[in-house]
Amino acid sequence: MQSGAMDSRISPALRRNFQRLLAPAHMAFIGGTQVEYTLNTLRLQNYAGVVEVVHPKRDSIAGYKCVPSIEDLSASPDAVFLAVNADATIVALNKLRARDAGGVVCYASGFSEIGEAGAQRSLDFVKASGDMAVVGPNWYGLVNYVNHGSIWPALYPPLSGTRGAAVISQSGNVTGHIVSNGRSVPFSYLISAGNQGVLGFEDYIDYLVDDPNVTCLGLFMEGIRDVAAFAQACLRARAKAIPVIVCRSGRSDLGATMAASHTSSLAGRNEYYEALFNRLGVIQTDTVPEFLEMLKIASLADRIGGSRLTVFSSSGGDNGLAADYCSFAGLDLPQPSAQQVGAIKPLLPDFGHVSNPLDFTAGYWGSEKLLTPMFTTMLSGDYDAGLLVIDYPPAGSARTDTSAHEAMDRALAAAGKAAGKPVFHASVNTGGITAEASAQMIAQGIVPLQGLHDAASVIAKWAQYCGLMRADAKVGQASFAGRVPYALGEVGDTRRTVNEAEAKARLEAYGLPVPVGQALTLAQISELPETFEGRMVLKVLHDDLPHKTEVGGVALHLLGREAAVTAANQMLQNVAKQAPSVRLENFLLEPMQPQPVAELIVGIKRDPLFGMVLVVGGGGIFVELLKDAASLLLPASRNDIEAALRSLKSFALLDGFRGRPQVNLTPVIDAIEAITAYAGDHLDTLMELDVNPLMVFENGVVAVDALIIEATAGS
Repeated sequence: MQSGAMDSRISPALRRNFQRLLAPAHMAFIGGTQVEYTLNTLRLQNYAGVVEVVHPKRDSIAGYKCVPSIEDLSASPDAVFLAVNADATIVALNKLRARDAGGVVCYASGFSEIGEAGAQRSLDFVKASGDMAVVGPNWYGLVNYVNHGSIWPALYPPLSGTRGAAVISQSGNVTGHIVSNGRSVPFSYLISAGNQGVLGFEDYIDYLVDDPNVTCLGLFMEGIRDVAAFAQACLRARAKAIPVIVCRSGRSDLGATMAASHTSSLAGRNEYYEALFNRLGVIQTDTVPEFLEMLKIASLADRIGGSRLTVFSSSGGDNGLAADYCSFAGLDLPQPSAQQVGAIKPLLPDFGHVSNPLDFTAGYWGSEKLLTPMFTTMLSGDYDAGLLVIDYPPAGSARTDTSAHEAMDRALAAAGKAAGKPVFHASVNTGGITAEASAQMIAQGIVPLQGLHDAASVIAKWAQYCGLMRADAKVGQASFAGRVPYALGEVGDTRRTVNEAEAKARLEAYGLPVPVGQALTLAQISELPETFEGRMVLKVLHDDLPHKTEVGGVALHLLGREAAVTAANQMLQNVAKQAPSVRLENFLLEPMQPQPVAELIVGIKRDPLFGMVLVVGGGGIFVELLKDAASLLLPASRNDIEAALRSLKSFALLDGFRGRPQVNLTPVIDAIEAITAYAGDHLDTLMELDVNPLMVFENGVVAVDALIIEATAGS
């Protein structure tokens, strides 16, 4: 296992103060208008601790007595709401640190989100925070369903329990949307993280995975500030089987611009985020409704043994939609066995048909006595879970009798218990299950899911996550080895492009197969044999000519000395015209390669946020025409590399497409590993590396061209 991947990065002092923030016995509120809003909300909660308010001029706020200063507080506060301006915030933080405050949530804006103008203030903010658990700045609120010590400016729905999803959001408004949802999602905490001036996603995850009230972690994010620390925290969550679920904004070009301007987050490319989440086992969602349904299923559902689902409904249309959405999501809907058909057929009307999805017909609507054995027989077969598709009448409608719906849910719950498998109830419409119906389902062990499309998606994601947990259990912590991406330091300002011959020599030393070439002057070319043993290629060789074709610096199919001399002289003329500042003295002569089975492009990119990123793609026209590439964060395992290759649209060319030879992947993976090994040994200087094309043959590969761009090492 990679060193440190499982260790908590939070200091004991910060961990202690984090605990005080989320389980406060003494709360202090500092400020005016925003304090009044939050106190009005707190008064409606079942908070049993001490509340004090600091204001230099007022006697009371929202019915709570005020003291004039932080020094006048009766005791060291566990949780503080600080709602004063940016400069006053830093002064107050220093005073609170002196009073040994536990955690502080900071409302003020005017820090890193305003760019250069707030940069020094942000540094002062961090310094003033010390070991306190500081949330924000530019923060909206914290809802605490466990201790009820909430700091939230608006009313929020009560929940009957204290255990559920913990949500950390970079957006205050989105936090409000999430807490106000009508989807019966159980929560423990909802935290608006703001600018993450002190506490970042990595800190929240690291602490909350040890909280017994937390069932899963939901992150609404616009960016990650420290990928390596985030990865370590997510691996801690994975080791504890606490799902981490992400909904990310900023995936479009415009959205990324908005995210950066809103929170000063360093927004990276989408494929890098996806590569990071995939390697960590983070569950990705596309929309806030899907995010909420995923939080719900991760909080309420039992582990699911696989992706095989049986679906029940009284409507052919609903079942058709279920079949489509489940198939699109990657769920399997196997048909019932002959034994199941024989058992269920007599229970259906004559016109009924036993299939999956199972249409139990409108005639059996609400018939618990008949549906229970049907559902039980299906679930007892080769299925991992059951799904009932029924919409409830909307709350407040003229149709209020839901006894038939409740009977069908009882049949589903009984079947799930008898078969020992998870069961779900999905509505076709978003909002097709009332809060009252949801509560009844949950009490019976049914997970209610709003909207059939999202229901299929989250069941599939849950099945995939449960499969990951089973795989982890088999191999233990060894499965986490190399999961944390490289953390890179800064590099110097000087850049150098390494010429092709030197780049190939460096990579060959790491095991990358390259052509047998010669670096030659024009005089040496003039002394070559009159005829060559095979066709040759001649290229210009200079550090300042990385793109040789663009300057007319490549000649193919050369058969002897005369052709090579002619080509070299032409290249001298071309370079003099296209790049007059370059003094061309050397050329690279190599044998032409036979027609490959396929071509690949293999590259390494240095990203300031994600570290070293490996990009593997179909070579030639496929990269630009089909956008056929996969990204992996380094370090990457052989399994990671093979999975990336198999994900390419052009992988069919390697797999025997239309009579082509089926490629032995071992040499291909060996070659890519050689490239990544070079990158791993040059983290301090490597900026970019490209092997394009990597020619792939039935039982081998050859790197026909190679480019390395390096920098001076940073201080």
